Amino acid sequence: MSETSPPLSVATAPASAAPHPVRPLVFTAMAVCSGATVANVYLAQPLLQLLADSLGVSKSSAGVVVTCAQFGYAAGILLLVPLGDSRRRRPLLTAMLAVTTVALLCAAAAPDLALLASAVALVGAATVIPQVLVPLASELAPPERRAGVVANVQIGLMTGIVGSRVIGGALGQALGWRSVYLLAALLTAATGAFTVALLPKEPARPRVPYLQLLGSLPRLLGSSAALRQSCFVHGALFGAYNATWTTLVLLLSGDHYGYGSATAGLFGLVGLAGAFAAPWAGRFIDRRSPLPIITGAVVLMLAAAGLYAIGGSVLAAVVVAIALANIAVQWSQIANQARIFAFLPDSRSRANTVYMVTVFLSGAITAALASACYGAYGWHGVCALQAALATAALLGLPFARRHDQGAAVT
Repeated sequence: MSETSPPLSVATAPASAAPHPVRPLVFTAMAVCSGATVANVYLAQPLLQLLADSLGVSKSSAGVVVTCAQFGYAAGILLLVPLGDSRRRRPLLTAMLAVTTVALLCAAAAPDLALLASAVALVGAATVIPQVLVPLASELAPPERRAGVVANVQIGLMTGIVGSRVIGGALGQALGWRSVYLLAALLTAATGAFTVALLPKEPARPRVPYLQLLGSLPRLLGSSAALRQSCFVHGALFGAYNATWTTLVLLLSGDHYGYGSATAGLFGLVGLAGAFAAPWAGRFIDRRSPLPIITGAVVLMLAAAGLYAIGGSVLAAVVVAIALANIAVQWSQIANQARIFAFLPDSRSRANTVYMVTVFLSGAITAALASACYGAYGWHGVCALQAALATAALLGLPFARRHDQGAAVT
């Protein structure tokens, strides 16, 4: 499958296989590095009370650290990840890792909230390393194993996100919040250096002016139906996932269940079901195609919405719904990324930028909508929002199916 990328008026480097077979250890290192670096975005979430007590601010004021990390990550995806299409990845990743490590050390030493928030914003912007590694893994993998390799890197991502919340909270409680940022700096430097050392050397790539590279992003979206369809379908599914995920703690800590925040946070471990289900999805995509997995993801998300609704009073339904929703969002992520990488082999980093920015915006908007729904209609209003978004994804599938069938014929 191939789909023409919009011209940049200068040549871009073609996506080509490595000159020599790549050792499987490279992909394992990529997965570990992705998990270690994506965790940096979420370090502050379980530490808010500790930050507030240590820096002498309110918990709501300490929340600005989380916001700065998220906005920094979004900016990094938009402004740095496209460089993967016109720069050699080893020096690009080395620079990102160096900036991230220094920024984490600055965060650990920050004497006040303003400097901590500034350091964390820089951490978020520079730690977009996984979004460079995922397209690179797709490029280096043998064609018959491409989706499986991407799935394994996604396992690292999911494990890093969950682990940052569980391990970070426990370590912060035991040794203080500064120890969490010090450990993150050590893990980022160690896993990053190991991964970069294993990457195959690349020839020089034709340079594209930076502003021209950024300007190609909207043209890429406009010219690629596959990219638009995958952005819509996964954006809707991720929004459906985020609607209930961001308000779940309100249900679990509410009058019916009455769990404390620490206990409620442990339910996030159920989300690792998505990581366990990812390898099978990757192998299926390599043998068949992405669309059956995307369809399965939509069905699972609709089922999760129903179970979440029942979970307003039945805890077992909540647990199953968490597992299904996480499997659904992981399947959709892997399958849609595999789809756009196949159709846009010469623009993988830019395609991933457009895709991830769209998904990030969807998650931010639906988180706000979910909070409003919970305030106005309670938990069942949030479940209805999740079902509506999953239905929107379902309605987008026929367009993707017709496109891919037409591409297969031509």
